[in-house]
Amino acid sequence: MKSIFFLAVSCLAVLISSFGTPRSFAEQLTIDLSADGAAERWLFLDSTAAIRDGELILDGRQAMSRAFFQPVQWDDVTLRAKFLVEPAERGVLACGFIVRAADTDTYYYVHFDRTQAILVRSDSGVSWNELKRIGGLKKPAGEWHEGELQAVGDTLKISLNGKLLFEATDPTLQGGRIGFYANQGRAHVKDIVVTGVGHKTTEELKVPPKQYVHVCTDAGAGAYEAFPDVCRLSDDRLMAVFYAGYGHVSLPNEQLPQGGRVSYCTSDDEGHTWSEAKVLYDGPDDDRDPSIVQLSNGRLICNFFSLRKADQPGKRWTGLGTWMVASDDLGRTWSAPQQIAKDAYCSSPIRELSDGRLILGLYREANASAHGAVVISDDGGQTWGDVIDIDNGGTRLDAETDIIERKDGTLYAAQRPAMYFSVSKDRGRTWSVSKPMGFAGHCPYFLRTRDDIILLAHRVPSTSLHYSLDECETWSDNVLVDTVGGAYPSMVNLKDGTVLIVYYEEGGGSSIRAKRLRATRSGIEWLAP
Repeated sequence: MKSIFFLAVSCLAVLISSFGTPRSFAEQLTIDLSADGAAERWLFLDSTAAIRDGELILDGRQAMSRAFFQPVQWDDVTLRAKFLVEPAERGVLACGFIVRAADTDTYYYVHFDRTQAILVRSDSGVSWNELKRIGGLKKPAGEWHEGELQAVGDTLKISLNGKLLFEATDPTLQGGRIGFYANQGRAHVKDIVVTGVGHKTTEELKVPPKQYVHVCTDAGAGAYEAFPDVCRLSDDRLMAVFYAGYGHVSLPNEQLPQGGRVSYCTSDDEGHTWSEAKVLYDGPDDDRDPSIVQLSNGRLICNFFSLRKADQPGKRWTGLGTWMVASDDLGRTWSAPQQIAKDAYCSSPIRELSDGRLILGLYREANASAHGAVVISDDGGQTWGDVIDIDNGGTRLDAETDIIERKDGTLYAAQRPAMYFSVSKDRGRTWSVSKPMGFAGHCPYFLRTRDDIILLAHRVPSTSLHYSLDECETWSDNVLVDTVGGAYPSMVNLKDGTVLIVYYEEGGGSSIRAKRLRATRSGIEWLAP
């Protein structure tokens, strides 16, 4: 039988089949992926990872794909390998190198994506503790590159194609397994060489339970789910609405004659488990970015916007503005669609203010620029006023505006991408000039917890949030929610005082996830789902 790997001692290669003695060594290990039974030495977390034709294949197009080499643990270690990520129009096309894996959630890794190398520590519950990064790399997809991650003592060094990119220090992890992953792309890995102090082990690498649950993985419209929103119903169920289609934009075609649609799931156990997906609204166009609210009078309103397949050459779609449907029987039946705004678009829910006024954050383009906006209803959503623009201060703001009411009655609006804010002192009729909040973010979403902590969830980096203890005057450092980059997060308060956050993965076959957290004045604690 062909050996699984080779141990090089000095300049001589000595074939080993069972590690022999001693149990530890400080030399070089070449892992032979073409050997009989090679796959038996690896832990594949799911069927997206495999060994074929002498290569480790990691299909991370739908979700992160990971593999760990089981027989040896290393303290000081250098992991070197060649990798190729298949070309694709979308996704970060990342291949990652893993060292010192204490379990499948806890390790150091270097994230080689389209143009960056990012050194990260993954811990239980927070998989993206960024240590250092460099951009501007020339690393074309479809070509083989050689990556290297070295961990000696507290020092970690990253190299690409024989060139040292940077080094950083972190004392947290001291030993463990090596591995690889792919995210938002399909990666090939070969010629794996490990150098360092190795220790033979027969212990299985621990796989901690997932820190999230799936709300929906396939709503029957093409297995791409995105842009979720969640609210509590008056019967204490949770309702999550989301976009269901075959891709990021799902215009009508033979596969989906009416294009993308609004679907929903419900939970009667505080988000631990979710019902099968059902269709909430499916018009003749691509209906997307839904949000859901139940008003104090019991009425449910789902707002969304629609895209129509364009007739003009070179243009894919035409925007049809923002719409809503309403239900007075907890979602069993829904009204005909009603237009809220003709040329403005939504990504957040309608917010009911303390005086009963409804306000919806919008965004639109004008004169080669873009800015946030709002629209108001004073009759429970029966009619809506004209769109009110928010001055962008000369900065293009794609906005995706969301709004929260502060304790003093003023309204605070967040807008992407830099993140900018604006304040209204007259219940949304006029707004201050937008100013930067001090951090980047897309698709902002506000929630006031029962302890009056204001959470602001968003995309970038990946799925993240900030929190404020002083009514949006200042914000915490970034808190990573998940490494997936779809986001469009939404949050709801749970009965026990914790918070459920829902968001989406992005990429082919994207699904809706949910995590549970506790917000305190000292920080964010992640809880079992």
